[in-house]
Amino acid sequence: MYWTLALAVGALAPAFAQAQPKSKPKAAKAAKPKPARARPKPVAAAEPKDPLTEWELVNGAAIELREKLNRQPRNNELRQRMADLSIRSAVGAERALAIGDASLFDSYRNQFREQFPDTHWRLGRMAQGGSGAADYALGVISLHGFLDPPDVPAACARFGAAIGRGYVAARFRLSQCLQKSDPVRSATLLREAAASGHPAAAELAGRACLEAKPQDAACAWDQLTIAAASGRPSAQSLLAWMYVQGVGGRAPDIPRAMRLYQQAARRGDASAQNNMGELYESGRGIAADPKQAADWYRKAAESGFAPAQFNLGRLYAEGRGVARDLAEARKWLARADEAGIGPAKQALEWIEQQEKAATAPAK
Repeated sequence: MYWTLALAVGALAPAFAQAQPKSKPKAAKAAKPKPARARPKPVAAAEPKDPLTEWELVNGAAIELREKLNRQPRNNELRQRMADLSIRSAVGAERALAIGDASLFDSYRNQFREQFPDTHWRLGRMAQGGSGAADYALGVISLHGFLDPPDVPAACARFGAAIGRGYVAARFRLSQCLQKSDPVRSATLLREAAASGHPAAAELAGRACLEAKPQDAACAWDQLTIAAASGRPSAQSLLAWMYVQGVGGRAPDIPRAMRLYQQAARRGDASAQNNMGELYESGRGIAADPKQAADWYRKAAESGFAPAQFNLGRLYAEGRGVARDLAEARKWLARADEAGIGPAKQALEWIEQQEKAATAPAK
């Protein structure tokens, strides 16, 4: 996407290109998993349930079990059922992250801390007995610091053990653990996780195809469509951008891009909010609406998204979609400049020139 810095007198006209975010999750330091004595057949992960409904089911069952345990504290069957529920809670937390729902993840994390803090010992015993699901849950607990400070090496060791015991749902997490220490295996695990429909893995695979030299557009379309269909906002935003650009020789489809941008923007994706603003400002494929553009830029700018801060500042300087206000323009452009947006400095210099000219005594 490109924006033109066209400020009143036309003294500045540099183009600012906003590429879709390409940063990948930081690679976790991997710890070598202990080799399993025997390699059981891979265990397929259960079909994913509606994430919010699953949280409610787990929470309700945990409350009921906790009441029974308060009456029968030494009932091992009840304690085992509680440990099984804690695995569902850990799996649900990871599913929430996979679809890009940070709020639901926080709910799962709080649920674990409130309902399952005493299951850790039993999960460890289950893992010693060969349960890959328990190893995976322990990895999630360590990775995200559910009970103690985050411990990435310990988490990676658990994910490796889970894979060794056939729990294939751990492939995505282990792929992230091995990015630096074993990039070949990491890439293989990522492809396998994407093929299984893991939304975050599918997005990363799609981005890799998009950025490959030469670009693999068909792969990018396939993988990002899968990721976007899960409701993952960052994938929806990137897929929308592809529809706008007509990646791979496809005809641009602005209406479809708008629908995807709206879905992602309503979930708080700043890039989508910014690009919604760009479409409304440029009128590309839709009716131009500077006020709508300013509103979308503002949403993204207030979340700290630097390109949107630049765009909002530019509109204040121009007086398009908002009342002209050089003080507001300076505020947003200064933030964009601090974040490294090059044209923002030029815009600030232009504003300074305008203000000096306005206060200069008449000759």
